[in-house]
Amino acid sequence: MQLKLSIFFTLAMSAAQFVLAQDSSCSGLYAQCGGIVYTGPTCCYDATRELYCEYIDHNYSVCVPTGP
Repeated sequence: MQLKLSIFFTLAMSAAQFVLAQDSSCSGLYAQCGGIVYTGPTCCYDATRELYCEYIDHNYSVCVPTGP
């Protein structure tokens, strides 16, 4: 019983850390995520799709969906 509880606790903590790493501190869909004077978040996150930060020019990068 002790081992099962320990494994459950370890898995629960790992899942919580994963969820917390993908929080609202990242930019959302079509939000700015970079630029030479930009001081905001440089990561992208959306709960429903995978995003990446696309470089537009030295002043602006934007979060866009991956794939088609």
